Amino acid sequence: MHSLEALRCFVATVKHGSFSAASKELNISVSSISRYVKLLEDEFKSPLLIRHTRTLALTETGLMVFEKGSSICEQINQLSEDVAVQQQQIQGNIRICAPLWYGAHYIAPLLPELTKKWPELNIYLNHGEEDLDPYGADYDLYIHMEENKDASFVARRLKSVDYCLCASPTYIGSHPVIKVSNDLNQHSLIKQVFTQPSNYWYLHEKHSDNLNTIKLASNHISSNSSLALLQVVLSHGGIALLPRKMVEVFINNQQLVELLPQYTATPFQDKSSISLIYLKNKSHNRKSKIVIDHILKHLA
Repeated sequence: MHSLEALRCFVATVKHGSFSAASKELNISVSSISRYVKLLEDEFKSPLLIRHTRTLALTETGLMVFEKGSSICEQINQLSEDVAVQQQQIQGNIRICAPLWYGAHYIAPLLPELTKKWPELNIYLNHGEEDLDPYGADYDLYIHMEENKDASFVARRLKSVDYCLCASPTYIGSHPVIKVSNDLNQHSLIKQVFTQPSNYWYLHEKHSDNLNTIKLASNHISSNSSLALLQVVLSHGGIALLPRKMVEVFINNQQLVELLPQYTATPFQDKSSISLIYLKNKSHNRKSKIVIDHILKHLA
């Protein structure tokens, strides 16, 4: 056979019903398509197409060439893709640092797809409750819970996390009724400590622009660990503001009760403060870029 290009042009012509349609599909001229098909007919010493004024029809030989040729073209296309992937093979180590609850519920579920596609890529996910200093820790990517203002880093905003005010039924049953946000001031509020001190919860009333700010007392239970706060709440120690994905299973089985569902609550003044950050040069590293793009595809 003179060229696989001739077979490709013939298959495209049959699939799309005309030389002009095949020309658009393959981005070559109509005359080139026609010439390649004629070359193929000469090669097989048999007409492949019956040319009518408005339509094309296959001869018996043409039908056989089309059926087998389509399979050959598909295999060649797949081979090209396989070679391209092999030439761009991604391998090596990527280290990601994220808060425990965020890493477990948001980052970890994304990783199997990456390692399935790039089996030579090794991903280590560090679960730490506090934001690590990117200058002092050896990680490629960081999930930060507060806004990053360092110009040495790229910061990509991630979806805001849905938080939930919750307490145990036992605690709720033995304390004043909670109907509006100000009622929280009569209760034991459990504070999560982030890198930057935050002594407030921000409650946005749904379907309105009203914002209620609840000040957290400094003499009650607090922790940098969301898991620790969850255990305090389950042990009837008070009310906490925790990520919904962390507590929804406990709400569903009635170990916890969601409070004030008419509000959107967050521990941050800017509810979209979660960011993926990395040094600027990481975006030029192919393995880092693949992981960055994958996270942003699902969470940006």
